[in-house]
Amino acid sequence: MADKKELAARVLELVGGADNVVMATHCITRLRFNLKDDSKADLEALKTLDGALGAQVKDGQWQVIIGASVGSVYDELEPMLGDRMGGEVSADAEQPELQKGSARVFDIITGIFSAIIPALVAGGIVKGILAAIAAFGIDTGAGDFAIFNMISDIPFYFLPFLLAMSTADKFRVNRSLALCVAGSLMYPTIVNAVGTGETPLALFGFAVPIFSYADSVFPVIFGVIGLSFVYRAIDKVVPDLFKLVVVPALSLAIVIPVNLFVLAPIGAWCGLGLANGIVWLFSTLGPVAGFLLGFFMPLIVLFGMHQSTSPIQISNIATLGYDYLLPISFCHNLAESGASFGAALRMTDEKLKSAAMTCAFSAFMGISEPALFTVQVPNRTPLIAAMIADGIGGALTVVLGAKCFGFVMPGITSLPVYADPSGNPMNLIMIVVCIALTWVISAALSFALYGRFDKK
Repeated sequence: MADKKELAARVLELVGGADNVVMATHCITRLRFNLKDDSKADLEALKTLDGALGAQVKDGQWQVIIGASVGSVYDELEPMLGDRMGGEVSADAEQPELQKGSARVFDIITGIFSAIIPALVAGGIVKGILAAIAAFGIDTGAGDFAIFNMISDIPFYFLPFLLAMSTADKFRVNRSLALCVAGSLMYPTIVNAVGTGETPLALFGFAVPIFSYADSVFPVIFGVIGLSFVYRAIDKVVPDLFKLVVVPALSLAIVIPVNLFVLAPIGAWCGLGLANGIVWLFSTLGPVAGFLLGFFMPLIVLFGMHQSTSPIQISNIATLGYDYLLPISFCHNLAESGASFGAALRMTDEKLKSAAMTCAFSAFMGISEPALFTVQVPNRTPLIAAMIADGIGGALTVVLGAKCFGFVMPGITSLPVYADPSGNPMNLIMIVVCIALTWVISAALSFALYGRFDKK
């Protein structure tokens, strides 16, 4: 604990001190800071800080790579930063420059989906374990296994409620109202109508379009985003005396019908379109699509764009029952692990060798950023090795038809989720072949190429 406290204090010192921090958050591996004055921070010192695996500035945000212990280090910042933790910004603080274009889109997607990953991973792991048990001919649909089946289904069936909360947090709108928007999509009348094909709800003579919103991704996100705009617009014009009574009621009275008639159906079509588009892409381009996605995956992760694929993966699993992209992400992490391991074998500096081995293990378990920023980028050839190996692995997943049946962090512990719920072991065997070959190729290339193109 003392080491983490000391590291947190040192990081805070190098970003210009507590008074220079507008907002502090963290993701799976990084501490993230929005600062008042960038000139007060020392990027080079952060990059070489003992206990950190690197640092970068992206879209005006300072990111310090800590690794798997980032949560513990982040907790040590709380006594020093107070209400500036977790996205809270002081009223008199300078606001960070608003992100624009694609950077803003990626930020929104990351913010919404990273918050619900623990629930989805929990459901995915339980589902994978049940599928692995079913491979031995055991009926997991009834008896003692029934409650575990329920656990595996809950995060996806009630996905609209999870997304409602995370979207509400991202767009700073009341969570309880956002949950009401989600509840309108999961209302028994609508859920039952999906099974019967009836259209029991109408407004002003117009029938409400009926879709299955359980397991859906975009309908509730669009609805809560709409709620955030409507709520703020109404809040500006209603006198303070009547805000508590008028603003929430009027917001829901406007947003829920608009969502049911317009936004939610558009969201449902987007989900279906994405799922069908991915199926078309891989069926048309085949291994070429797998190679290209795998080859560029290290760069996608390097620039922080990998979270943008989460809606596609979750939508595919909800719509199709499986996903094609997660196996390629799995190969990517194993490629990063192999490249770091191969480079470590050639390193002579004991500190760098130890760091590379740690990064190799981290990527093997599903977290690749430390390997990218600590080993691949500074040394170049391990990055080339990882890209080539991941491209080959991605192509192989398409050739073999490997699928993932639940949303998980793509590390070695996620293997059970690749077990086919039907009990057929072939999919699990195929993904093991893909990741094993990817790791071996990446490690061999990294070992062979290490130092070849360094400047003399």
